[in-house]
Amino acid sequence: MNIVYGGSFNPPTIAHKKIVLKLHELFKPQNILIIPTGDSYTWKNITPFFHRLNMTKIAFPNECVLDIEQKKEYQGTINTLRYLEKYYDNLYFTMGADNLIYIKKWINYEALLNEFNFIIFKRDDIDIEAFISKELQEFKDKFTIVDFNMEISATEFRSSYDSSLVDSKVFDYIKANGLYKEE
Repeated sequence: MNIVYGGSFNPPTIAHKKIVLKLHELFKPQNILIIPTGDSYTWKNITPFFHRLNMTKIAFPNECVLDIEQKKEYQGTINTLRYLEKYYDNLYFTMGADNLIYIKKWINYEALLNEFNFIIFKRDDIDIEAFISKELQEFKDKFTIVDFNMEISATEFRSSYDSSLVDSKVFDYIKANGLYKEE
């Protein structure tokens, strides 16, 4: 098994680190491939990719952090996974329940759900089992649910600038580069 963990990592938090540790503990994958979204992704006010990539490498020094979403115009998770499938077998994509509830807005979401398996982390009091039963019933066998809810988010860090929410080396990088300054 190879696990793909994509996200904005804006910035990578302690919660992201704990998720990776939990993935290792539960699934014992060959690799965890961590992929920050590129700058062409549709979010506004996202920290430039260069900094997010560097922070992600600092946060995960023993994992494979890839820059493939920055190398091309964003074409959706499906295309990233199809590319990775050429080099890694038995791919699983991991995400929080807060992202899964919007999957029908993703590029080619039906193909994504048909072609790949998912590890979903419970989050934010979302009844993800009920959501899957109601909205994604035909894909229910594609999901492995992990009951592991971290209350820390990158949004929380950006609004609070609380150094305890990120790795100390990541916080040093943030300060040195003037990112997410307190308002």
